[in-house]
Amino acid sequence: MFHFKLIELESELLAKEMANQQVDLTVDCQWLLRMIEGDVGVHLGDRVAKGWKGWLSYRRGKSGLVICRGRAFSEGNIFVKEIAGLDVSFGLDAVMDYKRGFDVTPPQELDHLLVNFKFENEPHILVWYGENIAAYQLFYDAEASPACEEELREAIAEGCVWILKRPKAMTLTEFLRHPLT
Repeated sequence: MFHFKLIELESELLAKEMANQQVDLTVDCQWLLRMIEGDVGVHLGDRVAKGWKGWLSYRRGKSGLVICRGRAFSEGNIFVKEIAGLDVSFGLDAVMDYKRGFDVTPPQELDHLLVNFKFENEPHILVWYGENIAAYQLFYDAEASPACEEELREAIAEGCVWILKRPKAMTLTEFLRHPLT
């Protein structure tokens, strides 16, 4: 338990540090993030149909995007509406935190994709696989330009397939070494 608390504290400090950094995304970077959000379709906190389950996305900091599984939660007492939350028992709490402007960290039990950028000579778009408490695994890196659009879509689709197919008892590395048929 102590180890998990330290990891959570470390992650929170890193997230705050990243949020305080001034990152000016190029037009191509902004366009790629909007394209991915449009492909996923549902954002954290959007209104959805009762019983909805599927993929959702949400911005993390100024230059990050998280893609994960979501489901509908009922909100309100008199006028009940269904909103998209993280596919965990406290998914509605994550929506409320997100709407208040807090940094929402994907929970350990929810595998997810993280899309962000590195800025060197030319900005690069990165797609990471996050599972449990393991370190993120980078599986896509390309120059952030409209030319990478189709390849980026394929990488995100492949990451989503991994999330659906990978048994919880296996790590991503084990799954890729011995994929299920």
